[in-house]
Amino acid sequence: MTSRPSLPAHDPAAGSPLTGAARSQGETAPRPPRQRLIEGRWGWLDVLIVGPLVASSIYYYVGIPLGTWLILHNQPVKAALLRGSTASMILTGAAVRTSGLSIWVALLAPLPITMCTDPCFFYGGRRYGRALIDFLGRNDPRWNRRLARGERIFARWAGWAVFLAPVIWLPNSVFYFLAGEPRKMPFWQFILLDAAGELAFIAEIEALGYFIGKPAEDVAKSLSNYSLPIVIGMVVLVVLVSVVTGARQARTGSGPAR
Repeated sequence: MTSRPSLPAHDPAAGSPLTGAARSQGETAPRPPRQRLIEGRWGWLDVLIVGPLVASSIYYYVGIPLGTWLILHNQPVKAALLRGSTASMILTGAAVRTSGLSIWVALLAPLPITMCTDPCFFYGGRRYGRALIDFLGRNDPRWNRRLARGERIFARWAGWAVFLAPVIWLPNSVFYFLAGEPRKMPFWQFILLDAAGELAFIAEIEALGYFIGKPAEDVAKSLSNYSLPIVIGMVVLVVLVSVVTGARQARTGSGPAR
């Protein structure tokens, strides 16, 4: 009797051992950042980029009563610093004329709040690229229109588009995203153009308050006696808008396309 070496049973359907190893390696290969973002698998870099954008969206509505309270109690510089709203900048410009407020304080106070999320859009374009644009477009059709217009302008003007976007009231977040996506603009150039554009925007609004002068402050003072009802009314309005928007989205079934 001859002895034969025992061989492991081979199932043709399972494929060769090499093929199985390659498949296993492909399944465990790290996914690109854009794919992990869409799948909800975030790392710390994703939190640093997307987290401030989410927090800013929440703060925009939650902070409305705070900004209104500061404006009605004649604290426009604090309102500009914490909110950066148009009304606060108008009153800050008026204070330059009527109260001797330093023009540099008036210009620089709203700058941090107006620029705080701009680097996030820039690095969002650099890290996620077209995948995030497509994802936003599926959730909000307005992004497609903004992007189409933004790409036409950015392809022709580039740096000028980043600088002028806040000044002429264009969707600046789109241009900041496009500035990061093609990796053609270094961050230092982007942040300088962004700061210059935001300062020009602030000067544009505060110049209006400077020319209006005391009448703008008189309106705020006349409303200060009704500040509490106004703030409560704004809180109720924000809650109602949130409820109506959520109900409308639930009814229409808006959400990520699958």
